[in-house]
Amino acid sequence: MLNKVALLDKAQISLDSLPSQDYSKVKKTIEDLFTFPFNPSLQVHKLKLRENYFLAKASLKYRVIFQHQGDEIIVTDIVNHDRLEKLYSSIAKKERIVEPA
Repeated sequence: MLNKVALLDKAQISLDSLPSQDYSKVKKTIEDLFTFPFNPSLQVHKLKLRENYFLAKASLKYRVIFQHQGDEIIVTDIVNHDRLEKLYSSIAKKERIVEPA
């Protein structure tokens, strides 16, 4: 059974702006999402911060963020791995800060 895969505008803009070498790797990862979760070539991790959101490794540099619901996959963004690590570390720091009641 194949998934339906759609890209949000933000993801399409990110894809279109990639260098050609990275573009082909990211495009291949997106094409592999048609057979998620049964494709062994995909390296995917579930995101803890949002339900039904996943992160797929497309290359050393780029990750594909997508949402999976039933047989539908929505690619929400394509991000640089370094930017993603900074984002998650800043969120983790904020979660550790306890606000007084």
